[in-house]
This record gives sequence, C-alpha cells and structure tokens, in this order.
Amino acid sequence: MNMRKDRTQNTEHRTQIIDLYRKKNSLESGVWSLESEKGMVLIVSLLLLLVATVVGITALSTSTTNVMITGNQRLSEINLSAADSGLLVSAPIINDTLFNDKQINAIYSALVSDNFANEGTTDADCPALTGLCTSAAPDIQYTIGDTRVSVDIDYLYAAPPAGSAIMFACGYEGAGKCPSSSGGINVYYRINSFSEGDAGSVTGIGAVYRYVPS
Repeated sequence: MNMRKDRTQNTEHRTQIIDLYRKKNSLESGVWSLESEKGMVLIVSLLLLLVATVVGITALSTSTTNVMITGNQRLSEINLSAADSGLLVSAPIINDTLFNDKQINAIYSALVSDNFANEGTTDADCPALTGLCTSAAPDIQYTIGDTRVSVDIDYLYAAPPAGSAIMFACGYEGAGKCPSSSGGINVYYRINSFSEGDAGSVTGIGAVYRYVPS
C-alpha cells in the first residue's frame, strides 16, 4: 500500500512539474509575441507617417503651382486689358487730330508725346517696349495703376472709299491719276499698343484704324 501511495504521489508531483513548465513556456511565448507585435506597430507607424509626409508635400507643391498659374493668368488678363485700352484711346485721338487739321487737342496733351499726324510712312519712332528700336519714342503713353501703356501710331496710306465716284474716276483715267489727298479720302493708320506690368510682363496688340472724313 505504501509503495502504491508513493508512486501516486510521485506521479502527481511529476504532473505538477510538467504543468508548471508548460505554464512557464506559455508565459515566455506570450511575452515574446507581445514584444514582436510592438516592433511591428512601430514599423507600420513609421510607414504611415512617411506616406502622410509625401502626400502633404505633394499637396503643398500642387497648391503652390496652382497659385503661380492663377497669378500669371491674372497678370496676363490685366496686361491684355491695358494694351486693349491703348487701341480704344488712340481711335478718338486720331479722329480728333485729323479733324482739327492735324493739331493735338489740349485735352489729349497729357497723353500724346509725339504728333503722329506729322509723320510720314518712314516713321523712326516705335513703342518703347518692343526692343527693336535704338530710340524709343511712343506717340501715346500713360499708366493704369502699376501698368504702363505705350502706343505707336504710324501712317500707312490714303485711299478713296471702295465704290466711290473717285474710285471710278481713277479707274477711267488710269493708274497715277487718282488724287493723293482730297475730300472723301480715307486715311489708314497702324496702331501698336503695348502694356508692361509687374515682373516685366509685356503684352502687345496691333490694329489698323481707318479715318473717314466727315
């Protein structure tokens, strides 16, 4: 009986030792697994931070580019409007000057720097912004805010209106018989308008103006 009891106690003791060993291994395995997961969390966090940084930099770069494009477009529109105003300003000045026997009206004296009506077809002046002339002397110059507008007006030619009696007479008499200047002769001028805005931006517009005597 004692031997059986001792064997039973030894078996129970061994079972307890095995259970303790298993529990120890299980705890160690759990600790190792937890530490391993902590390392993975750190790596994933760094990767997410890197992705967020790249997305932020890309968004900032895109926003900056869009702002620059918008600014350039706005500047271009301002310059275009300013250059177009040069054409609108030139038309009444040409009409009034030729109507008043090529005399600049005092109303326009602040704008007109050179009497274009006294120039021939070989005009030596030019818009100040073209860079093609040795001496820049625009006929009209003014500023709109921070934008400077320079206008050059050049005489092209004079011709009677198409279908007029003078044209029929010229055709009947032959080439060279048409009068060069008389009542009813239309006079043509070339207008070049340039605007210079911020950052050295330049916009130019050209047009031909026909003066019809009244």
